[in-house]
Amino acid sequence: MSRLQEVRSLSRAELIGVAVARGCHHYSPFVRSQLVADQAELPQEILGCALLAGPQSLETFQSIRVAAMVLSDEACSPALVAAAAEEMGVSSRLAHIARLALAVDERPAYWHEILIYLPAEDATDESDFLPGISRFSLETGKAGPGRGPARIWLRTNYTR
Repeated sequence: MSRLQEVRSLSRAELIGVAVARGCHHYSPFVRSQLVADQAELPQEILGCALLAGPQSLETFQSIRVAAMVLSDEACSPALVAAAAEEMGVSSRLAHIARLALAVDERPAYWHEILIYLPAEDATDESDFLPGISRFSLETGKAGPGRGPARIWLRTNYTR
């Protein structure tokens, strides 16, 4: 069984459980604690793209948020992320996340590289469904005297 087949055999809850085990604690309310377990053989890039898949539903909306945090991991390869997204048919959802991250994340070169690797956009428009920037980041209160709020992009730092 290929890694892609293996990941497709996992439920959405199991995938989120792996993500939480790898540091996506922000989203732990999305999954029962019994399902929080790492699967070390599952590449971070494939996990993230698998979380992007699914019909337009609340559960998919939530897993897309988790996927963005997983795919923001500093050790992810832009080429592998884009290849996995294309193979899983989630390129347009990944492009949506990348475009939002360009405006907020401290690593715009990473997201720009992902966009370069992705195929041309398809005609599918899910803009009314996909999470906005506030669902992929945290906004702090005042950062100090004379400073307004700051937006922080959520990411993991998974040790492989």
